[in-house]
Amino acid sequence: MGSSVSAGSPHTEFYVIARLDIGDSAADIYRRTFDVPVCSRHTADWAWSLPAQPGAAADLDGLDHLLAAAGYQRSSDWRMRITTSGAVRYFADATTPSRIRGRTG
Repeated sequence: MGSSVSAGSPHTEFYVIARLDIGDSAADIYRRTFDVPVCSRHTADWAWSLPAQPGAAADLDGLDHLLAAAGYQRSSDWRMRITTSGAVRYFADATTPSRIRGRTG
């Protein structure tokens, strides 16, 4: 992913891990901070969880709506992974609309 932030300033994007478990659908948001211009070094900090509302669609489209309602936009395709415990999780990158438009504030 390219960066629209000027060199020398930190650049933050988000990493989403979603679960579509019956009665427990949610998107866990992790903040990724890159040191610009050396974008190979980054950290990921758990920021918060966005739980699906009871009765809401437990599918990836429903999670996209949940992210959008919280001010995020998915910036990559969902990638399905199966954890070592056998749980299915979906991974994607996300950003906020201000990042998409190139604003930093």
